[in-house]
Amino acid sequence: MKVLKLFLVAYQAAIVIISALFILQVLRAPFDTSPCTVYDWDYIIKVSLIVIPSFVFCLCNVLRLSLPKWSLFESWKGIGSISIVFTILWTCFFGYIRILQAGYVSGGASLANIVAPEARKTAPDLTLNDQSGDTISLSALKGKVVLLDFWGVWCGPCLQKVPKTQDIHDKFRDKGLAVIGIHSSFRTEGMADFIAQNNITFPIGIDPGRIANDYSVRGWPTYYLIDKQGHIAWGPQHGLPSKGQIQTLLD
Repeated sequence: MKVLKLFLVAYQAAIVIISALFILQVLRAPFDTSPCTVYDWDYIIKVSLIVIPSFVFCLCNVLRLSLPKWSLFESWKGIGSISIVFTILWTCFFGYIRILQAGYVSGGASLANIVAPEARKTAPDLTLNDQSGDTISLSALKGKVVLLDFWGVWCGPCLQKVPKTQDIHDKFRDKGLAVIGIHSSFRTEGMADFIAQNNITFPIGIDPGRIANDYSVRGWPTYYLIDKQGHIAWGPQHGLPSKGQIQTLLD
């Protein structure tokens, strides 16, 4: 029973910390001036309906269990049961977000719409060296539609989807599409072997440390479509764009 209590305290403390980070990020959102940060406020509100109560009740229960002599919680007889309910809800919801919403399983194309031309923001420029030693520059690709693929060899879903990015490259490279793979600056060992073993031919470079931040990448894989004028037409998304979406921008 003591072990179970310690586990509950540790797990709910983790919920408190992760929830607090989410809440701080939401509070920071109105002050974020990044040119390509996209906030889905309907989605954030729905997540908050689980995250905020979980934070409150789990924090109270952690304090109750850690400080049993603290008189503040003497009359809160139901706080333990309430916190367990929100622990279960938070766990299920967090699993749903990470598995189904953040690209942690392979899936089809994203259903997100192409942004209307008048609402598109200028894509931050990027420059990096690809696997052949050539320099890749987004500004040099004006007149082409560009697909950015943020990925890493440490990310299982990324490894599943890079071959699909290769398929898109093969289908559209002669029609005006340029694909750029941007490997995370984290754990780059094994990247060259993966590229060679899977016959990946589109240019891939290692993020020098700022590109993912410039594009507000919060999870891997993340994809963007840049239109011919250098504006963000689609993304960030964790699923690849459909061929129809790409063709729309090419047309």
